[in-house]
Amino acid sequence: MKYLIIILFLFFNILTYGQCLCERYAKGIEYIKQDFKNKGTEKYYEDILSSGAYGISIYESIFPLYKSDSYFSWLNIEKTKPIKKSSCLSKLNKKYWDKSWKSSDYYKNQNVFTKDKFKGPSHIAIFNELKNDSLRVDVISNSREGLKYCGSINKYLLIFDEKNNIKETKTWTDHYECL
Repeated sequence: MKYLIIILFLFFNILTYGQCLCERYAKGIEYIKQDFKNKGTEKYYEDILSSGAYGISIYESIFPLYKSDSYFSWLNIEKTKPIKKSSCLSKLNKKYWDKSWKSSDYYKNQNVFTKDKFKGPSHIAIFNELKNDSLRVDVISNSREGLKYCGSINKYLLIFDEKNNIKETKTWTDHYECL
């Protein structure tokens, strides 16, 4: 009986942790969408893209943060092996995916990167879980360079309290040369 209680307790904690993480991802993407609105990023992209192409999709896998031996692979995330696929991120991506957007297969042809043919999403959010109840989110552009750390990357560090509310944020922009 004692072992059953311990197993049930551990199982409950694992389930609760998974729900907390999903809630954090959802709050993180909402924070980023609002930040893009506040900074005028949304308006800027809506003016230069075709109708419905602006938006932030969510990459469904968790990637390692910069490992020195795979730095050049990391710059091109399509060639970097993810740590794991996340069911939470997959559900959130389905929730936020606009019906007019195209999948990555559509973008294999470079000719689609014109205003009238580009069908979104304009940005992709890549999440990383950090140890201290926080998330690191990098938002990269969906461009002819592919899913690559290239150009200006908006970065967010979101720190959560014990009730999964964002208690502190740090935002910055890094610039990467296209290799």
